[in-house]
Formats: sequence, C-alpha cells, structure tokens
Amino acid sequence: MKTYLPQIERRIIVRPNQTFGILNYDMDNAYPQRMLELVAQSPTAKDCWNKRAKFIAGNGFEQKELGKLVINSRGLTLAKLLKAVAKDIALFTGFGIHVNYNANYKIASVNYVKFEDIRMGDIDNADTADKYAIYSDWGRKTWKHITRSKVCFIDKYNPDAETIKKQVTKAGGWKNYKGQLYYFNPAVDDYPLIEADSVWEDFETEAGIKTFNNREVTTGFLPSTMLFMQSRREEADNAGGDTEQSVGNSPSQLEKDLGTFQGAKSAQKIIVIEYEDESQKPEFQPYSIQNNDKLFESTERSVEARIIKGFSVPKELINAEKSSGLSNGGEKKEAIREFNDNTAPDRLELSETFEEIFKNFYTNINPSGNWNIIPVPATVADDSPGRTAGSSINQLLLSDIPRENKIAILIHAYGFKQHEAENMVA
Repeated sequence: MKTYLPQIERRIIVRPNQTFGILNYDMDNAYPQRMLELVAQSPTAKDCWNKRAKFIAGNGFEQKELGKLVINSRGLTLAKLLKAVAKDIALFTGFGIHVNYNANYKIASVNYVKFEDIRMGDIDNADTADKYAIYSDWGRKTWKHITRSKVCFIDKYNPDAETIKKQVTKAGGWKNYKGQLYYFNPAVDDYPLIEADSVWEDFETEAGIKTFNNREVTTGFLPSTMLFMQSRREEADNAGGDTEQSVGNSPSQLEKDLGTFQGAKSAQKIIVIEYEDESQKPEFQPYSIQNNDKLFESTERSVEARIIKGFSVPKELINAEKSSGLSNGGEKKEAIREFNDNTAPDRLELSETFEEIFKNFYTNINPSGNWNIIPVPATVADDSPGRTAGSSINQLLLSDIPRENKIAILIHAYGFKQHEAENMVA
C-alpha cells in the first residue's frame, strides 16, 4: 500500500536533461545559484556560512609548510585550496577538485572548481555517463541561453593508470585530454541539499525585512500627507483620452517636484507652490500612519534564531554581544569546543581527500603523510574578556557607585588588569 502526503514536497527534483546529457539540479537546474543569492541577501545566513567555513578550514594543516606549496601553474597553494573547498562544504556539503595528469599517469596539477558549476552526467546517456559537466552560468544570470559547446565534460576521478590511458585515447590524445574531477557529494547518486535547506525561506524573510526597512527610510513621508488640488484642464482632458496625444499616467511637473521631498535626506525641506486665486489654493491634509519601527522586531529575532539553528552554529558565536559578560569568555570557549566537534567530520573528510589526491602527485610533497587540519583553538575566547560585555561595562561606568567599586568589578568580574580598570574609570 502506498501512502501519499500532499502537504510534503521534495525540496529538489532531479530529472535527466536530454539537451545537455546531464541530471538537472532541481526543475530549473539552478538550485545552488538560487541558494547563493538568498544567502547573500541574508546577513545572518552569510555570517553562519562564513563561521562554518572558518571552523571547517580550522587553523590550516598541522604540517605548516604544506599551506605554502604551489600545486598548479596559476599559483594556487594548498592553503587557498583548503579554504575554497571548506567554503563549499560549509554551504553545499560537497565540493569539487579538478586534477590533470602527465604522461607517467601522475597528477601534474590540481585546481579548484566551484561546486555550483558542477552537474552530474546522465547515467542513461552513454556519452556523458561517469562524467561531470562544468559550466559557469547554469542559472542564466549572464546569458539567457546555455551554449552546449561551452559546457565542459570531465571524467570521473579514477587514478588507475589503465583507466586514464583509455580516457586519453578516447579524447584523442594528451592534447585533448581534460583530466578528471574529484566530486565529493554526501548524497552519492543524488544532488545534496545545502546545509540549512530546512530554513531557506527564512533567508528570504530576513532579506524582505531588510528591504522593507530600507524603503521606509528612503521613500517615506514624515509625517505622511495628502495633497488636494483642482485638476488642470489639459490633465482632465487627457485623463480619459484614447488618442495618440493622451499622456495616460505620465506624471505632471508638480508630481515630479513632490517626489524630491520624499526620503530621509529630504526631511525638513520647504516646498513652495504658486497659485493664482484662492479657489486654486492646494490643501495639504495630514493623516496618521502606523509606526512601523518595531513592526518586524519579533519576527526578525525568530527568523535569525531559526537560521542559526539551521546551520547548526552555536548562537554564542553569532550573537556574542548578547552573551553574559559575567561568563568571562567561558560561554564562547564552550561554544568553540562544541562547534569544533560538530565540524570534525568535515575536517576529516578534507584530510582524507587531500591524502587520496596527493599520494598520486608527481612529487612527494608531504613525506610525513600527516594531512590533519588544526581545529580553531578555544583560547581565542580569552583574547578580550570584556568584548562580549560591552553594554554591561558601559552601564557600570555610567552608574553612581563609588570609583573603587567600579574598579573592583572590572578586575574581578571582567578580568581587566589594575591599570586598565583605573584608566577606564578615570
């Protein structure tokens, strides 16, 4: 017996695209591009993405000299590659690395490929099965149409010498060979959802609130008024006209002039309107408007909380200023430890990936074989104990309690040194 739940829809739909021989990443084949745009418009989502990427990349490799090694002719270093793939896995939970070989079937160069540019080949298409399609504009942001000749198909990663030999022969020689793509995808034969897919609607909500607030400031009248005046003869004639000379909804010069008095920069300006007799005198009628200053305050807080939860980032790392100053960095240190544990599998995956790829490199760049990534140290929470308690300290300094008491609180509660506390109070 089959059960159908109409209220539950799949987040993305993967279908073959016969035109390009690929599997579409959702119906419009632009799921990653849409998510990138939404994240870019949401301050909280972007902050969470950056925080997650920072913790996945950690403090770099344990073998410090590895980060400076150049791995292709364009000057890409291992440290830059680590940061790039960490940023992709932080949002998309996957990443792509392109490798090319020399005639000895050893990897000669390694390149980073944006995850959003990768599409899987259709397994039912003999020409594109076990291949990946690389294209920089699947979302059609630059061009209206996708040119198939510009879509680059690259073989699936397989360092086996016989496999590479067959791929080179099929490509028509080394000059035409495009190498292989190491494609990490936790969904295996399906496309992955982004890390916070369950709350992507909240990205859009936060962006909408931001836009609303901006328009309130840039286009609003303070206070709002209505202007009543007699219509002019020519405007009355044109209002219902159907002729070629009809101006329809074209604004009059007065309307254009009034438009310049909107917005925060135009507040408190004086407007001059001329009239010939008393019957033509315009009338300004003020009307009360709703105060929208705190209209979305509660919504904004709940949206922010859901986005943070969607990315699984401890709230102390996003809203550090809201943490209690009395914790003396303890809450942040605990949050760092928690987030290091949360991102440990991602760092392990990257370590194993680098080990797999560079064991086939044309030269041994890491004789120790240690590809471990250093987690973010929790000691960073001790750098400035008063930083997370700025508002509390300000209230303390402005209070009426004796100077000696203020100094004692700054030293024992917030961890400042004697001379620092005395200078602050002075």
